[in-house]
Amino acid sequence: MSNTDSGGVLTDHERATIEAAAARIVPADEDAGAREAGVIDYIEGLLAADDVDADISPREKKEYANFLLGSLAGRTAEQQATLFKLNGLGSRHLQAYRDGVVELDRLAAEVTSGKDFRGLDDAGRDQVLTALDERKDPFFTLLLTHTMEGFYGHPRHGGNRDQAGWQVLGYPGPSFPHGNETPYGWYDENEPDEFPHAKKGRSS
Repeated sequence: MSNTDSGGVLTDHERATIEAAAARIVPADEDAGAREAGVIDYIEGLLAADDVDADISPREKKEYANFLLGSLAGRTAEQQATLFKLNGLGSRHLQAYRDGVVELDRLAAEVTSGKDFRGLDDAGRDQVLTALDERKDPFFTLLLTHTMEGFYGHPRHGGNRDQAGWQVLGYPGPSFPHGNETPYGWYDENEPDEFPHAKKGRSS
């Protein structure tokens, strides 16, 4: 288990730094941004896979992974984290984030001497993230991917709080038991209807 300030896999500094970076990737304006949508909770949930005990045989790993892949819907956070662990994602991503926070702080100190990334204003944070983007830094690519997943993905995975990302798109949520109108279609026909309030007045 990682030594953290608040009991999660990230220290308070790491969590706040990653949250600040995600908040510049999807900033709030008239709509909620990554911070308001709880993207950091999605990211830390993904990284928590590093703490899952997956000491089982190769055959059991394959069977369990196939079981989870068959339907993530309704699986516990621990089961989903185990799937990431079985696929070798947890540890690799956790270390990438730890190294990424160090790099964000290093570049921030170059922008404003003595300050870490959190200490910069929005323009300074944008400058640091732009530098990572321009050099095609793998950590920035990872952070960008996970921020998009946490902002637009299903709330069951820890992000998209209050369906903030879906509201930006005008998407009312899974359509069970009726198919969504174009362009969403029937891909979610077997999902439980968790958001009936968003679909009042829609035709059958």
